[in-house]
Amino acid sequence: MKKYFLTIFIIFIFYPFEAFSECAKPTMPSDAEWQQWLSEIYDEAHIFGISKTTLDREFTNLKPLKKVILRDRCQPESTITFKEYVYYRLDKTRVYSGEVKIKEYKNELEIISKNFNIQPRFIVSIWGLESYYGSSQGKSKIIPGLATLTFDQRRSEFYKKQLFAALKMLDDNLVQSEKLLGSWAGAMGQVQFLPTTFLESAVDFDNDGKKDIWNNEIDVFASIANYLTSLDRAPWDSSLTWGIEVNLPENINEIYDSLKQTNPKGCYAVKSMSIEKTISEWSSLGFKNINGELLANNKIKESHNARLVMPDGLKGRAFLVFQNYKSILYYNCSHYYAITIGLLSDKFIND
Repeated sequence: MKKYFLTIFIIFIFYPFEAFSECAKPTMPSDAEWQQWLSEIYDEAHIFGISKTTLDREFTNLKPLKKVILRDRCQPESTITFKEYVYYRLDKTRVYSGEVKIKEYKNELEIISKNFNIQPRFIVSIWGLESYYGSSQGKSKIIPGLATLTFDQRRSEFYKKQLFAALKMLDDNLVQSEKLLGSWAGAMGQVQFLPTTFLESAVDFDNDGKKDIWNNEIDVFASIANYLTSLDRAPWDSSLTWGIEVNLPENINEIYDSLKQTNPKGCYAVKSMSIEKTISEWSSLGFKNINGELLANNKIKESHNARLVMPDGLKGRAFLVFQNYKSILYYNCSHYYAITIGLLSDKFIND
């Protein structure tokens, strides 16, 4: 089954609302235009398989949300460096809270780890970065936001899939309407799944009849683990880490072009990774561990394959990443995100 990337829309806490003030205000539809569109999407959703009972309940008095269109169109243009990104996410409080959570849910994490064959530290790291261990899930109603984004023409087809998936969740009684809450862009629960991802990867691990990614930690852990390990690509390797930070060889400028992929496919982050080489080959090119030691050790074999990732280019930090890293990218196709997950997981290395 096709997997959708988890699209995470990040509005950084250091951007005040005034950062949006220069963006052109969106033109909202007239009541007649909205009702015409609502009638059309109602019929389309019903053909898709959503019951009229659900559609009548969710579409009655449904109005477009100006603030959603504003946020979607007017995200700040300022860019941040990898150093800044890590600074705001790999804070001491997040690390400490993660250590506390690992101890608190030790038994549950061990069960999930054995069932899905994945290290607990990666589950906790994604949990921590996505929702600050469940404390920041978003309180927006999902249906109005997704309906607004579907009406808007920028990414209508993508959001239509999310809208229909959310309606199916309600139609199949997977969640109650008043509890279908999340971010303004549709990311839900402690795992911040989009509706399509929920239908594909959410897990009712305790068999209570609910795939509860909002309030049930065992379902949260299982859903994260299921998503990372069930992708239709290279399987997760629980004997291997995500990657290692490295020092570049002195002749990196000379060999850099030879390391690039030819006709790469995938999201930007996947395409920007280097070609694959063994640890032995990277060592022969002059790459060393960040502490100056050899790349291979008792956990990393010379035969392991890795790719070079430099999130800020040749002048920034460099990493050799293994197959598990690509699974993290499917959660959010951003080197900043995936490396931060890896670095946070390293803080929990004694799990």
